[in-house]
Amino acid sequence: EHLRVLLQEAVAQPNESVARLPLLTTAERHEILVAWNATRAPFPEACVHSLFEAQVRREPEALAAVFEGTELTYAQLDARANQLAHALRRRGVGPEVRVALSVERSLDIVIGLLGVLKSGGAWVPVDPLLPRERLAFMMEDSAAQVLVTQQALVDRFPEGLRGRALCLDIERGALAEESTDAPTTGVTPANMAYLLYTSGSTGTPKGTAVEHRSVANLVTHEAVAYGIGPSSRVLQFASLSFDLSVEEVFTTLCNGATLVLAPLEKLMPGAPMPVLLREQHLSVVSLTPAALAATSSEGLPEVRTVISGGEALPADVVARWAPGRRLINTYGPTEATVIATFGEVGADGNVPSIGKPLANVRVYVLDPYGQPVPVGVRGELHIGGVGVARGYAGRPSLTAERFIPDAFSSTPGARIYRTGDVVRWRADGQLDFIGRIDAQVKVRGFRIELGEVENALRAAPAVKDAVVLAREDAPGDKRLVAYVVGEALDVSALRAYLKQHLPEYMVPAAFVSLEALPLTSNGKVDRKALPVPDVGLLRASHAYEAPSSPLEEKLAALWSEVLRVPTVGRTDNFFELGGHSLLATQLVARVRAALDVELPLRALFEAPTIAALAEKLQRTATGTRLPPLTRTRTDGPQPLSFAQQRLWFLDQLAPDDASYNLPVALRLLGRLDVEALRRSFEALVARHEALRTTFFEHEGQPFQRIHAPAAWALPVEDLSSLDDAAREAQTLRLATREARQPFHLVHGPLLRTALLKLSADSHVLLVTMHHIVSDGWSMGVLIRELASFYEAFSGGRAPTLPPLPVQYADFALWQRQWLQGETLDAQLGYWKRQLAGAPSALELPTDRPRPPVQSRRGATVPVHFPSELTDSLRGLAQREGATPFMLLLSAFQLLLSRYSGQDDISVGSPIAGRTHSEAEGLIGFFVNTLVLRARVRPEDSFRQLLSQVKASTLAAYEHQHVPFEKLVEVLQPSRDLSRSPLFQVMLVLQNAPAEALRVPGMAFQPIPLEGNSSRFDLALTLFEVPQGLTGFLEYSTDLFDASSVQRLMGHFAVLLSSLVARPDTRISALPLMTAAERQQLLVEWNETDVAFPRDTCIHHVVAQQARSAPDAIAVRMGERSVTYAGLDAWAHGLAVQLHAAGVSRGDRVAVLAERSPELVAGLLAVLKVGAAYVPVSPGVPPERLAFMLEDSAASVLLTQHHLRPSLPALSARVLSLEMETSTIRQPLPVAEVGPEDLAYVIYTSGSTGKPKGVAVHHRALMNLV
Repeated sequence: EHLRVLLQEAVAQPNESVARLPLLTTAERHEILVAWNATRAPFPEACVHSLFEAQVRREPEALAAVFEGTELTYAQLDARANQLAHALRRRGVGPEVRVALSVERSLDIVIGLLGVLKSGGAWVPVDPLLPRERLAFMMEDSAAQVLVTQQALVDRFPEGLRGRALCLDIERGALAEESTDAPTTGVTPANMAYLLYTSGSTGTPKGTAVEHRSVANLVTHEAVAYGIGPSSRVLQFASLSFDLSVEEVFTTLCNGATLVLAPLEKLMPGAPMPVLLREQHLSVVSLTPAALAATSSEGLPEVRTVISGGEALPADVVARWAPGRRLINTYGPTEATVIATFGEVGADGNVPSIGKPLANVRVYVLDPYGQPVPVGVRGELHIGGVGVARGYAGRPSLTAERFIPDAFSSTPGARIYRTGDVVRWRADGQLDFIGRIDAQVKVRGFRIELGEVENALRAAPAVKDAVVLAREDAPGDKRLVAYVVGEALDVSALRAYLKQHLPEYMVPAAFVSLEALPLTSNGKVDRKALPVPDVGLLRASHAYEAPSSPLEEKLAALWSEVLRVPTVGRTDNFFELGGHSLLATQLVARVRAALDVELPLRALFEAPTIAALAEKLQRTATGTRLPPLTRTRTDGPQPLSFAQQRLWFLDQLAPDDASYNLPVALRLLGRLDVEALRRSFEALVARHEALRTTFFEHEGQPFQRIHAPAAWALPVEDLSSLDDAAREAQTLRLATREARQPFHLVHGPLLRTALLKLSADSHVLLVTMHHIVSDGWSMGVLIRELASFYEAFSGGRAPTLPPLPVQYADFALWQRQWLQGETLDAQLGYWKRQLAGAPSALELPTDRPRPPVQSRRGATVPVHFPSELTDSLRGLAQREGATPFMLLLSAFQLLLSRYSGQDDISVGSPIAGRTHSEAEGLIGFFVNTLVLRARVRPEDSFRQLLSQVKASTLAAYEHQHVPFEKLVEVLQPSRDLSRSPLFQVMLVLQNAPAEALRVPGMAFQPIPLEGNSSRFDLALTLFEVPQGLTGFLEYSTDLFDASSVQRLMGHFAVLLSSLVARPDTRISALPLMTAAERQQLLVEWNETDVAFPRDTCIHHVVAQQARSAPDAIAVRMGERSVTYAGLDAWAHGLAVQLHAAGVSRGDRVAVLAERSPELVAGLLAVLKVGAAYVPVSPGVPPERLAFMLEDSAASVLLTQHHLRPSLPALSARVLSLEMETSTIRQPLPVAEVGPEDLAYVIYTSGSTGKPKGVAVHHRALMNLV
């Protein structure tokens, strides 16, 4: 049909350019241009803040926003925003005036956004983590008149811009004085609402100006599409620099819903995110596909709508998130006001479309000549309608290039935006996204112009030319790769240079050095010819240099095997290639086996390159070697390893304790061969003796009994008849019950498996082992071998795993035989010296008193540190020749020291314990626990602390063979059932080989099981993942609340950030608190200003009382009473005597009296004469009285008549307090006393043994009373 149309038009217009001859029939053209763009719908021609204000009037007490337990109703948020708006108006803000907004995640986000709009201005989101050069450019380019920020962020901005800052935190008091009514601004829907910067192809960011009416259309029709209304709770996930934040904030607040904000650590994809979604009862979330891919979709029944945007949505993410809720895929560039098209997608296995246009948005798919293309044909997407932005601020030529006249619209002056995205129509009017036609890419949701990165690279020293690609060589792992031409390139220096000029997300993940860039025949760079980055060379910061001797070649081969990189050069650094202490231990075992040399672990840190290590090995004589691990045992009962013996002992004390269970729950998606899975477990148990071992006691000693291989049962429970909600609930209940079911060490088995059938293509596998036969490393072995067995059995083949050289019982016997006599004494000697005098307890502040017996009741909270921080930590560790674990341990011990007030901190940490290569493939309990002690000296810098911890950790590794159980037995710490011996806090950096369970035709998803036990007060477990460091903090619920340990981890994050930035600062000066906490503790909780009579003195107030109520009782003691008039006259008379005795303003007068009216009259008399009283207790020792009189320079002592005989000889004049009967009020000519004069000097005991006098003035006393 298209050929017919083309021929017809060619005959009719033979002179027309062939590119302009139409293909479409009249009906197709109408369908594509008109019918599929029939999106006209009413929307309010109003400003965004006006829509919000309508909600305020409708439901003022409805909940508008929540952050960390702090809430704002619509009325409260409106009032706070109005107050900010008035302050901005006074600074000259009005229509078309730009206001930079740079705040940390908090309620200040919504206050700031609304405050700017209500002042008539347009907000410019500015990320404070951007390089200073880019911050300065954005502030200058946007011409922002005001910077709305927070005090902690001001220093990030160039000094010349700080004068424009309005800090919401420190000016909170001033803002509270502003009017809560909305100011009059004259702003209209045609004015700018915001200016948002995105990456620019020329190397310069460009600011897109968006008007109010565009946002009004967006929030009106998104609310309908997403189902957002007064009962919705919507997550605020996106950074303000990402335009998805506009829809999150304003679609929520303009439609009566509740916006839920959270700190960054709780928003991290992976473990933290589901916890937040559950705790906050969120119903609508908008996340990038990368965030969805990294986050579990399980156990979120209240999340009814999930919106994906920012980049292409993979089908496997749809398969996980679509079932049981609405999943909406959205598309839209910043230039089209966030969202242009959207569509609901289902888990059908197909690549999801980007849907159809939003109301009042038109979309055209055009060829390079501006002609519409048929269904199924690729073209560039152009967007028209209300959502089209005004253009690029200050860039008229670029605006004209990208925003072109709409040739298909009947509206005069209508424009369309050329997106540069390649799409195609589906037959049903939906759009498929294909890719980019230019060099703009999206990585992790960030839009990046590759030209900007390339320009920054070309400006770097030693770089001649550069090309940057976004590569996805492994599915789901899209990253920037830089191909660089230059001489003597130092990748570390190049990366550091780029971080000074570009945001973190624009710095390439890998750098490939080339002699020249490959070119096509017409002289352009041939991007398709650029090589796939070599994993081994990516991390190296220098050119490859081949090994130069047989020893170096052998070492390089061992490194390659351990580090899993294809090539290793003689100058490559073990730790830069991804090595850490666990891999270093593996390498030591391989060096021992291959070269017959005992290599101390410390040597690898001292000589971390092939060349340096080879030289060290040649110089060093062979040390004391570990005896080989071989199969030497006889049949019959076998001894336990030391670690097993301790667990046996603990099991005898608490036989029903499940805290040493190691549970795993896996969701299996796909056609499962149940019999093949059963046979796989049967083969696994036959292969590993530890899995068919039980324990018994003979003559008071425990032994292990290894049973013969037998048939394995895999019980299956069918839940497929239940409805979705009941099935999920029952699955979680059964998985949790299984995980918490105790084992019986005598009867066994110590491995349990069960299978839950959810449907024909969905099962849940439950695997639980007791720690006495397994550990974390063993889980990796189990998964790897289980996958191998299953693949063989399901394919009808025999398994091909090589036989194991030894079994766990061989290791237990080897350990018992080797670790005794002189060997044990030498190892123990180190630990005795290292732990001598260590405190037995770490006294952390707890929420509840410690129970007399440790119950092991516990819970966990998720922990996450983002990749930017993790990369910085890794960089600092490398520069200091330490591992990431050593750095984290140093920081953790510093944190514990600051919390406990102790400077001697011992922390436990597990070590794999597999010092022989023969043990690497075994399932068994090898892991040992090391006690790592640090002396935290406040005057040290963090570098010094890290150096100390590095040395003690390396020494601990060299003496790791002493089992923790043996250490406890020998050191005999004081017996305390309320806490674990030697340490109460553990740190784990989990970098054991992680095995992904890969089987053809099957997909696997771990199901997180919430722990309910804790063996220690605290145990922090972290995993290194591409997103940074993630994990959990296990804590004793007897001692701590969840909020307390979450706060502890928040402080840990602040401490890590500060020590990376200032490693040479004294550790006592490194901050722990967030800016918000400091504001709360130092400012908010000290907002105690109230009016009081600050300009008078206490005796003036008493005199005034005597004049106003002379007959009122002032003092009563038993039957005695004195009126105010009488007291005033009495004190006046005494004051006259004091004045006659030479006392004047500023002097000190001692008053020694029992509790009595005389005491009160004496104190008042001293004040009336202008002096300060010095109270002295009767019966005070003579030498103390003499010291106080001399130290205070008191020349007169007032006392009661009956106490005078007891006084020692004094240099001071002594006067009586008793009332004289004179009826004539004599004048008292004293100088005027003010509020800054002293009222009294009171003595307290001094630490030196001498009392010290505290001087207090009248104003402080007036405030008190």
